[in-house]
Amino acid sequence: MHGAQSGTSMTRKPVTPLILHSHIPKTAGTTVSAGFSKSFEFFHIHHYHPDPFYVLTKETLGALLDIYPHIRSISSHHLRSFPLSVGGRPTFLVTFLRKPEDAFISELKYVQRKFWSLPEPMRRLWPRETPYLSLREFARHYLEQESATEDLCPQTRFICHPNAGASFGLSDGNQKGLNSYELACEILTGFHFVGIVEEMKKSLEVLADRLSQWGTTVYFDHDLRLNVSQEAARPAWLTPEDEVGRRVLVASKNDGLLYDLFRERLLESHQELRKRRWLGFMPAATDAKEAFADNWSGGVRSVINSASLFWLRKEYRAEQPRTLQISSDLLEVRAAEAVVNRNNPIAGIPRND
Repeated sequence: MHGAQSGTSMTRKPVTPLILHSHIPKTAGTTVSAGFSKSFEFFHIHHYHPDPFYVLTKETLGALLDIYPHIRSISSHHLRSFPLSVGGRPTFLVTFLRKPEDAFISELKYVQRKFWSLPEPMRRLWPRETPYLSLREFARHYLEQESATEDLCPQTRFICHPNAGASFGLSDGNQKGLNSYELACEILTGFHFVGIVEEMKKSLEVLADRLSQWGTTVYFDHDLRLNVSQEAARPAWLTPEDEVGRRVLVASKNDGLLYDLFRERLLESHQELRKRRWLGFMPAATDAKEAFADNWSGGVRSVINSASLFWLRKEYRAEQPRTLQISSDLLEVRAAEAVVNRNNPIAGIPRND
Protein backbone atom coordinates (compact mmCIF):
# COMPACT_ATOMS: atom_id res chain seq x y z
CA MET A 1 0.00 0.00 0.00
CA HIS A 2 2.42 2.64 -1.16
CA GLY A 3 1.51 6.31 -1.28
CA ALA A 4 0.66 8.15 -4.48
CA GLN A 5 3.55 9.30 -6.61
CA SER A 6 5.03 12.78 -6.41
CA GLY A 7 3.05 15.54 -8.04
CA THR A 8 3.93 18.54 -10.17
CA SER A 9 4.43 21.27 -7.54
CA MET A 10 5.44 21.42 -3.89
CA THR A 11 3.26 23.14 -1.30
CA ARG A 12 5.17 25.41 1.08
CA LYS A 13 3.33 24.35 4.21
CA PRO A 14 1.22 21.39 5.32
CA VAL A 15 -2.21 21.39 3.70
CA THR A 16 -5.18 19.47 5.08
CA PRO A 17 -5.81 16.58 2.67
CA LEU A 18 -9.26 15.82 1.30
CA ILE A 19 -10.00 12.18 2.20
CA LEU A 20 -11.75 10.39 -0.67
CA HIS A 21 -13.15 7.06 0.48
CA SER A 22 -13.97 5.05 -2.63
CA HIS A 23 -16.69 2.75 -1.30
CA ILE A 24 -16.68 -0.49 -3.27
CA PRO A 25 -20.10 -2.09 -2.59
CA LYS A 26 -20.26 -4.55 0.33
CA THR A 27 -16.85 -3.72 1.75
CA ALA A 28 -17.97 -2.29 5.12
CA GLY A 29 -17.99 1.21 3.67
CA THR A 30 -20.96 2.37 5.76
CA THR A 31 -19.02 1.54 8.93
CA VAL A 32 -15.88 3.32 7.67
CA SER A 33 -17.96 6.33 6.64
CA ALA A 34 -19.42 6.45 10.17
CA GLY A 35 -15.88 6.68 11.52
CA PHE A 36 -15.14 9.66 9.31
CA SER A 37 -18.46 11.22 10.30
CA LYS A 38 -17.59 10.78 13.99
CA SER A 39 -14.19 12.37 13.36
CA PHE A 40 -15.26 15.34 11.24
CA GLU A 41 -19.00 15.69 12.02
CA PHE A 42 -20.56 18.16 9.54
CA PHE A 43 -17.41 18.23 7.44
CA HIS A 44 -17.90 14.64 6.25
CA ILE A 45 -20.20 13.82 3.33
CA HIS A 46 -21.65 10.40 2.55
CA HIS A 47 -22.58 10.92 -1.08
CA TYR A 48 -25.30 8.94 -2.84
CA HIS A 49 -26.71 9.01 -6.37
CA PRO A 50 -29.55 6.81 -7.73
CA ASP A 51 -27.69 6.02 -10.97
CA PRO A 52 -25.29 3.15 -10.18
CA PHE A 53 -22.99 4.25 -13.01
CA TYR A 54 -22.73 7.91 -12.01
CA VAL A 55 -19.14 9.04 -11.38
CA LEU A 56 -17.98 11.91 -9.18
CA THR A 57 -15.52 13.68 -11.46
CA LYS A 58 -12.70 15.96 -10.40
CA GLU A 59 -14.72 18.90 -11.72
CA THR A 60 -17.75 17.95 -9.63
CA LEU A 61 -15.58 17.54 -6.54
CA GLY A 62 -14.00 20.92 -7.24
CA ALA A 63 -17.44 22.56 -7.45
CA LEU A 64 -18.37 20.88 -4.17
CA LEU A 65 -15.27 22.31 -2.52
CA ASP A 66 -16.15 25.76 -3.81
CA ILE A 67 -19.47 25.51 -1.97
CA TYR A 68 -18.16 23.70 1.13
CA PRO A 69 -14.46 24.60 1.35
CA HIS A 70 -13.99 23.04 4.81
CA ILE A 71 -14.99 19.49 3.82
CA ARG A 72 -12.57 16.96 5.28
CA SER A 73 -13.81 13.65 3.83
CA ILE A 74 -16.21 12.14 1.31
CA SER A 75 -17.43 8.52 1.15
CA SER A 76 -19.24 7.35 -1.97
CA HIS A 77 -19.92 4.44 -4.31
CA HIS A 78 -19.42 7.00 -7.07
CA LEU A 79 -15.76 7.80 -6.37
CA ARG A 80 -14.47 5.81 -9.32
CA SER A 81 -12.16 8.54 -10.59
CA PHE A 82 -9.16 9.33 -8.44
CA PRO A 83 -7.76 12.86 -8.63
CA LEU A 84 -4.49 13.41 -6.77
CA SER A 85 -5.63 16.90 -5.84
CA VAL A 86 -8.87 18.87 -5.82
CA GLY A 87 -9.15 22.65 -5.52
CA GLY A 88 -5.53 23.05 -4.50
CA ARG A 89 -5.76 20.38 -1.80
CA PRO A 90 -4.02 17.00 -2.03
CA THR A 91 -6.29 14.00 -1.77
CA PHE A 92 -5.90 10.98 0.49
CA LEU A 93 -7.32 7.99 -1.39
CA VAL A 94 -8.88 5.19 0.66
CA THR A 95 -10.68 1.97 -0.20
CA PHE A 96 -11.30 -1.50 1.23
CA LEU A 97 -11.25 -4.94 -0.39
CA ARG A 98 -13.16 -8.02 0.72
CA LYS A 99 -12.85 -11.75 0.07
CA PRO A 100 -14.66 -12.06 -3.30
CA GLU A 101 -17.12 -14.84 -2.46
CA ASP A 102 -18.14 -13.15 0.79
CA ALA A 103 -18.68 -9.84 -0.99
CA PHE A 104 -20.77 -11.64 -3.64
CA ILE A 105 -23.02 -13.34 -1.09
CA SER A 106 -23.35 -10.13 0.94
CA GLU A 107 -24.43 -8.25 -2.18
CA LEU A 108 -27.07 -10.87 -3.01
CA LYS A 109 -28.48 -10.77 0.53
CA TYR A 110 -28.61 -6.99 0.49
CA VAL A 111 -30.37 -6.82 -2.88
CA GLN A 112 -32.98 -9.39 -1.82
CA ARG A 113 -33.56 -7.58 1.45
CA LYS A 114 -33.83 -4.10 -0.12
CA PHE A 115 -35.06 -4.95 -3.62
CA TRP A 116 -38.31 -2.97 -3.61
CA SER A 117 -36.66 0.12 -2.13
CA LEU A 118 -33.80 0.19 -4.63
CA PRO A 119 -33.89 2.91 -7.33
CA GLU A 120 -35.32 1.64 -10.61
CA PRO A 121 -31.97 1.90 -12.48
CA MET A 122 -30.43 -0.40 -9.89
CA ARG A 123 -33.32 -2.89 -9.85
CA ARG A 124 -32.90 -3.35 -13.59
CA LEU A 125 -29.46 -4.85 -12.96
CA TRP A 126 -30.96 -7.86 -11.18
CA PRO A 127 -33.33 -10.68 -12.20
CA ARG A 128 -37.01 -9.76 -11.86
CA GLU A 129 -37.56 -12.86 -9.71
CA THR A 130 -34.99 -11.64 -7.16
CA PRO A 131 -37.22 -11.30 -4.06
CA TYR A 132 -38.78 -14.75 -4.53
CA LEU A 133 -35.69 -16.90 -5.07
CA SER A 134 -33.68 -18.88 -2.56
CA LEU A 135 -30.19 -17.45 -2.12
CA ARG A 136 -28.68 -20.38 -4.03
CA GLU A 137 -31.09 -19.99 -6.95
CA PHE A 138 -30.57 -16.24 -6.92
CA ALA A 139 -26.83 -16.82 -7.24
CA ARG A 140 -27.44 -19.21 -10.15
CA HIS A 141 -29.76 -16.78 -11.94
CA TYR A 142 -27.36 -13.89 -11.49
CA LEU A 143 -24.35 -15.84 -12.73
CA GLU A 144 -26.25 -16.92 -15.84
CA GLN A 145 -27.55 -13.42 -16.49
CA GLU A 146 -24.31 -11.58 -15.89
CA SER A 147 -21.91 -13.21 -18.33
CA ALA A 148 -21.20 -16.32 -20.28
CA THR A 149 -17.73 -16.58 -18.76
CA GLU A 150 -18.96 -15.77 -15.24
CA ASP A 151 -15.83 -13.64 -14.82
CA LEU A 152 -17.51 -11.09 -12.55
CA CYS A 153 -14.71 -9.40 -10.57
CA PRO A 154 -16.88 -6.52 -9.29
CA GLN A 155 -14.09 -5.07 -7.14
CA THR A 156 -11.60 -5.03 -10.01
CA ARG A 157 -14.19 -3.57 -12.36
CA PHE A 158 -15.18 -0.92 -9.82
CA ILE A 159 -11.61 0.35 -9.62
CA CYS A 160 -11.09 0.17 -13.41
CA HIS A 161 -13.82 2.46 -14.69
CA PRO A 162 -14.13 2.17 -18.51
CA ASN A 163 -13.10 5.80 -18.97
CA ALA A 164 -9.80 5.20 -17.19
CA GLY A 165 -7.99 3.56 -20.08
CA ALA A 166 -10.23 4.40 -23.03
CA SER A 167 -7.74 6.75 -24.68
CA PHE A 168 -5.04 4.08 -24.27
CA GLY A 169 -7.05 1.31 -25.89
CA LEU A 170 -7.83 -0.36 -22.57
CA SER A 171 -11.52 -1.23 -22.59
CA ASP A 172 -13.74 -4.29 -22.81
CA GLY A 173 -17.02 -2.48 -23.38
CA ASN A 174 -18.48 -3.35 -19.98
CA GLN A 175 -20.04 -0.31 -18.32
CA LYS A 176 -19.27 -1.81 -14.91
CA GLY A 177 -15.56 -1.53 -15.64
CA LEU A 178 -12.50 -3.19 -17.07
CA ASN A 179 -11.60 -6.58 -15.64
CA SER A 180 -7.87 -5.94 -15.54
CA TYR A 181 -5.84 -7.11 -12.58
CA GLU A 182 -2.77 -5.28 -13.86
CA LEU A 183 -4.56 -1.92 -14.14
CA ALA A 184 -6.43 -2.34 -10.85
CA CYS A 185 -3.20 -3.22 -9.07
CA GLU A 186 -1.44 -0.20 -10.57
CA ILE A 187 -4.27 2.10 -9.45
CA LEU A 188 -4.55 0.67 -5.94
CA THR A 189 -0.78 0.84 -5.44
CA GLY A 190 -1.18 4.59 -5.93
CA PHE A 191 -3.83 4.77 -3.20
CA HIS A 192 -2.72 6.08 0.18
CA PHE A 193 -4.48 3.25 1.97
CA VAL A 194 -6.10 -0.06 0.98
CA GLY A 195 -7.82 -1.89 3.84
CA ILE A 196 -9.14 -5.43 4.18
CA VAL A 197 -12.62 -6.08 5.57
CA GLU A 198 -11.65 -9.37 7.20
CA GLU A 199 -8.80 -7.51 8.97
CA MET A 200 -10.89 -4.50 9.96
CA LYS A 201 -9.29 -3.70 13.33
CA LYS A 202 -5.79 -3.86 11.88
CA SER A 203 -6.96 -1.87 8.85
CA LEU A 204 -8.38 0.94 10.95
CA GLU A 205 -5.28 1.07 13.13
CA VAL A 206 -3.02 1.41 10.10
CA LEU A 207 -5.39 3.91 8.46
CA ALA A 208 -5.48 6.10 11.59
CA ASP A 209 -1.69 6.01 11.79
CA ARG A 210 -1.29 6.77 8.10
CA LEU A 211 -3.59 9.80 8.38
CA SER A 212 -1.79 11.02 11.50
CA GLN A 213 1.33 11.28 9.36
CA TRP A 214 -0.63 13.73 7.22
CA GLY A 215 -1.65 15.80 10.24
CA THR A 216 -5.17 14.34 10.41
CA THR A 217 -6.70 12.65 13.45
CA VAL A 218 -9.56 10.17 13.03
CA TYR A 219 -11.59 8.14 15.52
CA PHE A 220 -12.94 4.70 14.67
CA ASP A 221 -15.12 2.51 16.86
CA HIS A 222 -13.60 -0.93 16.31
CA ASP A 223 -16.77 -2.63 17.55
CA LEU A 224 -19.14 -0.77 15.22
CA ARG A 225 -20.74 -2.84 12.43
CA LEU A 226 -23.35 -1.13 10.26
CA ASN A 227 -25.50 -2.38 7.38
CA VAL A 228 -24.73 -6.01 8.24
CA SER A 229 -27.01 -8.94 7.45
CA GLN A 230 -28.36 -10.72 10.53
CA GLU A 231 -27.36 -14.03 8.96
CA ALA A 232 -23.59 -13.80 9.06
CA ALA A 233 -22.69 -17.46 8.43
CA ARG A 234 -21.61 -18.60 5.00
CA PRO A 235 -24.21 -20.59 3.07
CA ALA A 236 -23.68 -24.34 3.39
CA TRP A 237 -23.69 -24.68 -0.39
CA LEU A 238 -20.76 -22.27 -0.89
CA THR A 239 -18.26 -25.09 -1.40
CA PRO A 240 -16.35 -26.58 -4.37
CA GLU A 241 -18.56 -29.69 -4.09
CA ASP A 242 -21.77 -27.76 -4.85
CA GLU A 243 -22.39 -26.82 -8.50
CA VAL A 244 -23.49 -23.24 -7.77
CA GLY A 245 -21.02 -22.81 -4.93
CA ARG A 246 -18.15 -23.86 -7.18
CA ARG A 247 -19.19 -21.33 -9.83
CA VAL A 248 -19.30 -18.54 -7.25
CA LEU A 249 -15.85 -19.44 -5.89
CA VAL A 250 -14.20 -19.25 -9.32
CA ALA A 251 -16.17 -16.29 -10.69
CA SER A 252 -13.87 -13.50 -9.47
CA LYS A 253 -10.28 -14.59 -10.02
CA ASN A 254 -8.81 -11.11 -10.36
CA ASP A 255 -10.65 -9.91 -7.25
CA GLY A 256 -9.02 -12.78 -5.39
CA LEU A 257 -5.56 -11.84 -6.66
CA LEU A 258 -6.06 -8.22 -5.58
CA TYR A 259 -7.37 -9.31 -2.20
CA ASP A 260 -4.40 -11.60 -1.51
CA LEU A 261 -1.83 -9.00 -2.55
CA PHE A 262 -3.23 -6.09 -0.55
CA ARG A 263 -4.02 -8.23 2.48
CA GLU A 264 -0.35 -9.22 2.57
CA ARG A 265 0.66 -5.56 2.28
CA LEU A 266 -1.73 -4.55 5.05
CA LEU A 267 -0.40 -7.20 7.42
CA GLU A 268 3.16 -6.07 6.71
CA SER A 269 2.19 -2.46 7.46
CA HIS A 270 0.45 -3.48 10.68
CA GLN A 271 3.46 -5.55 11.76
CA GLU A 272 5.66 -2.49 11.29
CA LEU A 273 3.15 -0.28 13.14
CA ARG A 274 3.07 -2.38 16.29
CA LYS A 275 6.83 -2.19 16.59
CA ARG A 276 6.54 1.56 17.20
CA ARG A 277 3.05 2.05 18.66
CA TRP A 278 1.31 0.46 21.64
CA LEU A 279 -1.73 -1.36 20.18
CA GLY A 280 -2.71 -3.52 23.16
CA PHE A 281 -1.63 -6.54 25.17
CA MET A 282 -2.73 -9.14 22.62
CA PRO A 283 -0.49 -7.86 19.79
CA ALA A 284 2.38 -7.45 22.27
CA ALA A 285 1.96 -11.03 23.49
CA THR A 286 1.82 -12.34 19.93
CA ASP A 287 4.98 -10.44 19.00
CA ALA A 288 6.82 -11.77 22.06
CA LYS A 289 5.73 -15.35 21.37
CA GLU A 290 6.91 -15.16 17.76
CA ALA A 291 10.20 -13.55 18.79
CA PHE A 292 10.92 -16.17 21.47
CA ALA A 293 10.22 -18.88 18.89
CA ASP A 294 13.13 -17.52 16.84
CA ASN A 295 15.60 -16.97 19.66
CA TRP A 296 15.74 -16.01 23.33
CA SER A 297 17.46 -12.65 22.89
CA GLY A 298 14.93 -11.57 20.28
CA GLY A 299 12.10 -12.45 22.62
CA VAL A 300 13.64 -10.38 25.42
CA ARG A 301 14.03 -7.39 23.08
CA SER A 302 10.38 -7.73 22.04
CA VAL A 303 9.22 -7.69 25.67
CA ILE A 304 11.40 -4.68 26.50
CA ASN A 305 10.17 -2.80 23.44
CA SER A 306 6.51 -3.56 24.28
CA ALA A 307 7.02 -2.38 27.87
CA SER A 308 8.57 0.85 26.62
CA LEU A 309 5.71 1.44 24.18
CA PHE A 310 3.20 0.77 26.96
CA TRP A 311 4.70 3.37 29.30
CA LEU A 312 5.01 5.94 26.53
CA ARG A 313 1.56 5.34 25.05
CA LYS A 314 -0.03 8.50 26.54
CA GLU A 315 2.89 10.61 25.40
CA TYR A 316 2.80 9.39 21.82
CA ARG A 317 2.82 12.22 19.31
CA ALA A 318 2.46 11.82 15.60
CA GLU A 319 5.41 12.78 13.49
CA GLN A 320 5.54 16.26 12.01
CA PRO A 321 2.95 16.26 9.20
CA ARG A 322 4.54 15.53 5.87
CA THR A 323 4.98 18.34 3.39
CA LEU A 324 2.43 17.39 0.77
CA GLN A 325 2.70 17.64 -2.96
CA ILE A 326 -0.01 18.76 -5.34
CA SER A 327 -0.55 16.92 -8.62
CA SER A 328 -3.04 17.70 -11.37
CA ASP A 329 -3.08 14.06 -12.48
CA LEU A 330 -5.88 11.55 -12.30
CA LEU A 331 -4.43 8.40 -10.75
CA GLU A 332 -6.36 6.07 -13.05
CA VAL A 333 -5.06 7.80 -16.19
CA ARG A 334 -1.51 7.76 -14.87
CA ALA A 335 -1.91 4.05 -14.10
CA ALA A 336 -3.36 3.24 -17.53
CA GLU A 337 -0.47 5.00 -19.23
CA ALA A 338 2.01 3.06 -17.07
CA VAL A 339 0.36 -0.27 -17.94
CA VAL A 340 0.35 0.47 -21.67
CA ASN A 341 3.96 1.66 -21.67
CA ARG A 342 5.04 -1.38 -19.67
CA ASN A 343 3.36 -3.78 -22.12
CA ASN A 344 4.21 -1.80 -25.24
CA PRO A 345 7.30 0.27 -24.38
CA ILE A 346 8.01 1.43 -27.93
CA ALA A 347 4.58 3.03 -28.30
CA GLY A 348 4.65 5.64 -25.57
CA ILE A 349 1.55 7.31 -27.00
CA PRO A 350 -2.21 6.78 -26.59
CA ARG A 351 -3.68 4.06 -28.78
CA ASN A 352 -7.12 3.92 -30.37
CA ASP A 353 -7.10 0.30 -31.51
